[in-house]
Amino acid sequence: LKDIQNWISSTEEVAPRVLWLSGAAGKGKSAVAHTIANWYIENGGIGSCFCFDRTEQANRRQDKIFMTIARELADCNPIVRRALAQAVRDHDGLKRTPDITKQWQELIVGPTSIASKAIAAPVLIVIEALDESGEASSREQILRLLAGKLNTSTSQPVELPANFRILLTSRPLEDIHNTLHAAPHVRHVSLDDVSSASTELDIQLYISHKLEDLGHVFKDAHFKALALKSDGLFEWARLASEYIKSTNFVSRGPMRRFNDICETSTKGVHLLDQMYQRILADIMPKHMQEEAIPIFRSVMGQILASSEPLSINALNAMRQCFPCDDDSYNVNLLMGHLGSLVSGTSDSDTPIRPLHASFYDFLTERSRSLDFFIDASAVQRDLAFATLRVMEGGLRFNICSLESSYLPNSAVPD
Repeated sequence: LKDIQNWISSTEEVAPRVLWLSGAAGKGKSAVAHTIANWYIENGGIGSCFCFDRTEQANRRQDKIFMTIARELADCNPIVRRALAQAVRDHDGLKRTPDITKQWQELIVGPTSIASKAIAAPVLIVIEALDESGEASSREQILRLLAGKLNTSTSQPVELPANFRILLTSRPLEDIHNTLHAAPHVRHVSLDDVSSASTELDIQLYISHKLEDLGHVFKDAHFKALALKSDGLFEWARLASEYIKSTNFVSRGPMRRFNDICETSTKGVHLLDQMYQRILADIMPKHMQEEAIPIFRSVMGQILASSEPLSINALNAMRQCFPCDDDSYNVNLLMGHLGSLVSGTSDSDTPIRPLHASFYDFLTERSRSLDFFIDASAVQRDLAFATLRVMEGGLRFNICSLESSYLPNSAVPD
């Protein structure tokens, strides 16, 4: 973190404009990105943090990336805000253009370049989980812009503004590496190259904080053992802490769960897979799986196959319209047990989504999830059927009860 903070604050003309932080799932990329963004903005810096999420691909967030970043930068500084307002006044189409190159130049580079004449501090843009944007084609133009290639007619990179600091996180995918590795203004830091020993103390501190309520059971030696077992994966440390704290069975107290975890000898992604298997088997023991797993597959399939995340209330409403009456069970009954794996379980109106990308990958790869494998395509017919039923029952002429159909949208109050 200190290294990244020093890079952001550097006034050297040759300082890299882009820092690409890569690493396997669970290495802590998101934690670093959000910690840096919060630190910079809370200290009065001009900054923005844009996060990709594969569960929101229907929103085509890549088309809105620089519009969103421009608004957040404008919220941080009145000079940027005035420059952005002037750019939009001069070119009204900027508010709607899907051309991200034009968004980049007119909404980001232009206003922040004007602001840099009055403000010495760098402008920080954090782009988190670019690999979650979808297929490689969905991020091709974004990568070209970050590499300084504004068009395809020249191989000569365009220099980014000197006051720019762009922190990009992703898994080390081939298309991202191929576009960025040769750019002279891009610095690449791989968390996969950082030894587990160097992150061990951070993870030990994290675990001791997560298990502080069990201080009468666990001591520093236990926290150190878990940190060693984590293989440098912060996500595993989080899941292990949640598993140890859970109390599904009287006979399996915190120390018994600790011992179970410490018996494993797996590493890396297999370590995460084993933890997911352990947590799900705890929720759905062998003697219950014949009845529980079909429910789990149906509900999680509905969640993963939906074009955008839905809340518990929305999921339940759709299930009432599924073609088979057996599918109309209450989603709450399952979601209440999955709080360590998905978000939105404590609020019926909050969208449900996997807490970590590795859980999505685990569920959708049969060789990793085994009995808990989710074939999202198997639920798509039911989703389509339910969607048509919802529209059939809810859509009607003049659904907003407008007095006149001649009013423009801008004249209709929210």
